[in-house]
Amino acid sequence: MSTADDSWQGDGMTTVMPPINFENWVAEHEHLLRPPVNNRQMLLGTSDFIIQVVGGPNSRTDFHVDPYEEWFYQVRGSMHVDVMTPVGPASVEIREGEMWLLARHLPHSPQRPEPGSIGIVIERIRDEGVLERFQWYCLECHHLIYSVELQVRDIVADLPPAFERFYTDEDGARTCTECGAVHPGKG
Repeated sequence: MSTADDSWQGDGMTTVMPPINFENWVAEHEHLLRPPVNNRQMLLGTSDFIIQVVGGPNSRTDFHVDPYEEWFYQVRGSMHVDVMTPVGPASVEIREGEMWLLARHLPHSPQRPEPGSIGIVIERIRDEGVLERFQWYCLECHHLIYSVELQVRDIVADLPPAFERFYTDEDGARTCTECGAVHPGKG
């Protein structure tokens, strides 16, 4: 039996990628898995999936509403994913060695408070025209206080401007219309 290498192209339509030693990959990229960005996309030649390695610590105040499922695997340490359900907030703990599949359209906010934690997140690539939302909820009564919908093509370029109105509190965007509490913004 032959082994795959970088140069084999098969019939021109199929490329057999070599295996990746994940621990070596993490050692080489671990400096990128720290604040402020905390993640690095693994380039595996896929046109169907976004494969990210995410490190801790991080925390976020927004909830992401993805049109597709997301798969989480916690390699080192632990994390939790805060979710907003029809009956209110909940949290899913994902410990080292555990995996979890997030349902599409469920508002979620991944939290990685543990320094040095490492996880893998796999998502589908968004086709042109597929929108996703970022939302913030009142910390007191859990009422939706702000939402922005956009086509995300580049996380680094697209998200900061979309979040800026909320963070700068333009037009009172962080004030809950139900109870009057003011969201702290970035946290």
